[in-house]
Amino acid sequence: MMNKACHLISWLIIFSFIFTQLPGQGTEGISLKNKKNAKIAYNKGIQSIQDENYLGALEYFSASLDYNPEYDLAYLMRGKTNLELQDIQAALMDFNMAIEMNSNLGEAYFYRSYTNLDEDPGVEVLNDLSLAIDLGYKESFVYYYRGLYYLVTEDFTSAIVDFTEALELNSRYSLAYHDRGSAKRLLGDYQGAIYDYRQAVNYNPKFPVAYNNMGSVRKILGDFEGAVDDYSVAINLDSTFYMAYNNRGGARFQLGDYDGALEDFNMVLGMQEDYLLALNNKGSTLAKMNRIQEAITLLDSAIEGDDAFSSAYLNRGFVRELLGDLEGACADWRKALELGIEEAAEYIKECD
Repeated sequence: MMNKACHLISWLIIFSFIFTQLPGQGTEGISLKNKKNAKIAYNKGIQSIQDENYLGALEYFSASLDYNPEYDLAYLMRGKTNLELQDIQAALMDFNMAIEMNSNLGEAYFYRSYTNLDEDPGVEVLNDLSLAIDLGYKESFVYYYRGLYYLVTEDFTSAIVDFTEALELNSRYSLAYHDRGSAKRLLGDYQGAIYDYRQAVNYNPKFPVAYNNMGSVRKILGDFEGAVDDYSVAINLDSTFYMAYNNRGGARFQLGDYDGALEDFNMVLGMQEDYLLALNNKGSTLAKMNRIQEAITLLDSAIEGDDAFSSAYLNRGFVRELLGDLEGACADWRKALELGIEEAAEYIKECD
C-alpha cells in the first residue's frame, strides 16, 4: 500500500492548491483569524509533503483542523498523509470527514475507494470511484483503478473500457496497458493481449510481470520459443521470480528441452519447496527422462499437498501406466476426470 500511495500523492498534490471550500458549508462560526491560521498550517503541511516529511505534514494538517474543524481539504490531505504512513483506519476516517464536510469533493471519494480496494473490493468501492468521476475528478488513475475493480470482480469488458479511458488521458500508462492486456487475455483476445503487454514493456522496460504474462499468452498460441524468450527477460529482471521459472520450464518441456525444463523446475523448488505446480511439472519431466520412480515420488507429493490437484492425478496415471500398473493408472485417470479434466476420458477407455 505504501508504494501505491507514494505514487499517487506525488501526482495529486498539485490539485490541493486550487480547490476552495464551497459556500454554505457551515463555517460561519469560525473566525476569519482561525480560517487564516488554518490555511497557513495547511500550506506548511503541503510543503512538508513536498519535502517528504510526512510526520511533519501530519502535525500541520492536524493543527489546521484545530483552527478550522470543517476544513475539507485538510481532512483530505491528512488522510493522504496517513495513507502514506500506512495508518489505514486513520486515513479512512479523514476521507469520511472530508466527504462529510464537502459532499462534492471527488478526490476524497477516490481516495476512500482506493484505500478500500485491496481489503474490500465491494460495491461501495465501485460507487465511490464512479462518484469521483461524476464529480469531475477524471484523472487517468481514477479510471485505471475503476478498471482494476472491474478486473478483480471479473467484469472484463467494463475493465477494458476504463483502462482504455485511462490510456486516452495518459498514453504512456504502462500499468493500464498491462491490465487491459490481462482483461483481453481472459476474454480470449490473445493478439490484443500481446499488443498491450508489448506496449506495457515499451513504456516500462523493467516490468517482469508483463514479460511473464506476455510469455504465457505466447504459450497459449503455441509459440513456445517466443514464450521462453519472454520468460527469460522476466527472470533477468527479477531472479527471484519463481513463477517465471516455472512457466519457462513448461515452455521448454513443450519444446522437448527436458534438461532445461528440469533446471527451471529445480530453481523454483529451491525458492518455494512446496510449490505444487513445480512438483507436478518436475515429475512429468522426470518421467519423460525415464526417471520413473523419482517422477512417482514427486507426483505423490503434489497430490498429498492438494488432493484435488487434477493434473497431478492425470500425470501420475501416465507414469503408473509406464510402470505397468494399469489399475493404478485407471484409478488416477478416473479421479482426474471427476475433478474436471475431460481429456482423461480418452485414457479411461484403456481400462475397460
